[in-house]
Amino acid sequence: MAKNSTILAIDDTPENLGLLETILEQEDYDVLVATSGEHGYQIAQNQLPDLILLDIMMPGWGGFETARRIQATPELKSIPILFLSALDDVESKVKALKAGGVDFVSKPFQRQELLARIKTHIELSQLRNNLQEQVELQTHELHHSYEDALSLLSIASEYRDYETGMHNNRLGLYAALIAEKLGWSAEDCEMILFAAPLHDVGKIGIPDNILHKQGPLDSSEWAVMKTHATIGAKILNSKSDHNILLKMAAQIAQGHHEDYDGSGYPDGIEAEDIPLAARITSLCDVYDALRSKRPYKEGFNREQTMDIIVNGDSRTKPEHFDPKIIEIFIAHEEQFEQIFSSMQDGSNASLMKQYRHLKQQW
Repeated sequence: MAKNSTILAIDDTPENLGLLETILEQEDYDVLVATSGEHGYQIAQNQLPDLILLDIMMPGWGGFETARRIQATPELKSIPILFLSALDDVESKVKALKAGGVDFVSKPFQRQELLARIKTHIELSQLRNNLQEQVELQTHELHHSYEDALSLLSIASEYRDYETGMHNNRLGLYAALIAEKLGWSAEDCEMILFAAPLHDVGKIGIPDNILHKQGPLDSSEWAVMKTHATIGAKILNSKSDHNILLKMAAQIAQGHHEDYDGSGYPDGIEAEDIPLAARITSLCDVYDALRSKRPYKEGFNREQTMDIIVNGDSRTKPEHFDPKIIEIFIAHEEQFEQIFSSMQDGSNASLMKQYRHLKQQW
């Protein structure tokens, strides 16, 4: 273990540093030294030692201030700090621990005691780091499994409909783009990235003779078709008590056919009463539907689609959409086009990877 461990000793007395170097190098530690807290802090940032030995009484930054600076620096805060000082009162020891120290050894020290404490704290730090890596790895794997499960649920709804398999992914990317431009946090943007593709999951519950009918639906058939919004919300709400992503997805499923002017379905709510995630998804869904080729129509080009959303036609009107979202769409229509054009074929990349790749280009 010692051969791979680096110790930074910070002390304003060269004789003390020389003694520590001799003792530690005899144990095959790699040793770094600094004669001030400021210099030691710089070395720690550049070298990332495995443990820091820190004196208290030094000119400039004292030991307590140096420890606080180290603890306030994200890449350094996990490095154990062992205070090594001539101070031997209880108050100093307590202050050292509050400043971020893991231990306190009084000068003059016993060689074997110091080495034993150094060995213990390096081993504890390595165990803690290894545990953190394992937790992060398992969390990463769990997150990917969760993404896969949501994607499979989205794909299941696509197999019941006429979509090619990329419509839902595009929808997630459009929605995340709008959310980002609205100032949402990175976490919330990633949430709608996975929630929006579940907007039509309720079509699982629509009979084939209605879902796959080639001609126009009559009034009774249309009434059944519109129930996909509430069916989807029920499916997603059934497991959303402690899952905010599924809760957002349920709001989207229920509200993505609501219109800003109150003329939509299933509840006829309007404006701010429609959840924002559903208002975002509504415009994204209409955009992709207009651009896409379907069994009953050819796809519109980007200019035609922009005109229909901004000015309206027999299918949709601008008052159906949140004005703020239309403004964002107009300002960033080029990114919508990029998503649509680049995602026409299936991809093995996860939705998150596709999102991060596109963000780099934006």
